[in-house]
Amino acid sequence: MAASNSGPVYTTVSSLSDLYKKTNTAVKVALKRKTEEFQWFDDMPDELITPSGNEMRIVLDVQYQTGTAMIPDGGYEAVTGTVAPQHGTFTFVQANKRYSFTTLEQGFDNKGRAGMIQRQTLYSSIKAVEALARTIGLQTYGFSTGTVAVVAATNGAGATQTDIQLKNSFGTTLLPGTSTARKVYNTNLFRVGEGVALVRGSTLQDFGTVVASPAASGLAGAIDITFNGSVTPTVGDLLVFANAVTDATLTATDTNRWPVGMLDGLTSASVHGLATSTAPNWQAGYTNTSGGRMSYAVQEAMINGLWNNGGVKMNRVIYSQGVRRDIIAGERAALRYDNSTDFDWDGEISTKGIKYYTSVLAPPGFFMGYNSDVISKKVLSDKPDYEGGPSMFELDKVQDRGAYAASLNFIYARVWTNRAGSGYASNLTEAP
Repeated sequence: MAASNSGPVYTTVSSLSDLYKKTNTAVKVALKRKTEEFQWFDDMPDELITPSGNEMRIVLDVQYQTGTAMIPDGGYEAVTGTVAPQHGTFTFVQANKRYSFTTLEQGFDNKGRAGMIQRQTLYSSIKAVEALARTIGLQTYGFSTGTVAVVAATNGAGATQTDIQLKNSFGTTLLPGTSTARKVYNTNLFRVGEGVALVRGSTLQDFGTVVASPAASGLAGAIDITFNGSVTPTVGDLLVFANAVTDATLTATDTNRWPVGMLDGLTSASVHGLATSTAPNWQAGYTNTSGGRMSYAVQEAMINGLWNNGGVKMNRVIYSQGVRRDIIAGERAALRYDNSTDFDWDGEISTKGIKYYTSVLAPPGFFMGYNSDVISKKVLSDKPDYEGGPSMFELDKVQDRGAYAASLNFIYARVWTNRAGSGYASNLTEAP
């Protein structure tokens, strides 16, 4: 019998893996954190008014003067009289976002940062500003009512509600949610984890949390919500955000707590408490709901409308990404090139003196123009920066618990001072 010996033994890395550290990259941002409208906020001028907890009025020269007389030599002079100014009122709105951390985390933050990929409180503060900025972004377009969307079809009773169909973004019929783009827009208004409330008329039905947007079934223009109790979502019910704690009444929702956004200022019969029926010029200087492809001629008509009715030059435009793509497609189709190799791929849209804004939150089918001075702001707190860190937050010790709540408040008002200096075209064609 031949002799035998053992073969070579190789020590693998995996067999001694405990000798190695577990390592991580830095935190990589794999989503879009920033909201464009939060940056545009700085473009609004500051309103010159003393903040008051009582009443803040906007005094408006909004009615034309008449009564000039052409008189003969020695004849009677014109009737005396001066048309009175009108006024509206506005109030501040307060956005609040919080995060928490424990006293154990505080110990790690003080003595154990070497074991952190990123400071926990820094990460939490960045995510808090991310949420607050998106809220400001949505409020850029919405109504003071706070409505986010309207229920389009009645569901059966239950706490777990799937396929809640949506219509009328922000509560307006100008955004019915009938086309694919508008259905996508409606669901994009809601993110998973967002607290919401179902409101019928002015009566709270229940609180819930968005669990799928769009709906898990794939039904276009629908979302899934788990409510605290059984509800029956009914055609015409309102969905509003509701992220406050403890309070179980309508006051815990965003109902009637939003500022006057673009759609509100452009289309409502009354803004800041002043009705168009009282002051006929207290309305948009240009409206066009006929739809079709947005053209330079329509933009020129809008420019004329703002000048003729509001006395201002249009220098700002907010339009949806789909409308922008369609404008580019239309202009591209009209271009002719002498040499096929000289094709210019850059489809930038520009008009001298006008700054164009677009974002995923801009309402589909809309082209909104205005002068930058006709909408102002008043702020009672510092506008937070995305990377501002935990120092922006106020700390509150949780009673009898080893934890802290960090709170950020952003208090502001959006003030419309010349509605005729704004205008819009809606139902416009959108390119996919």
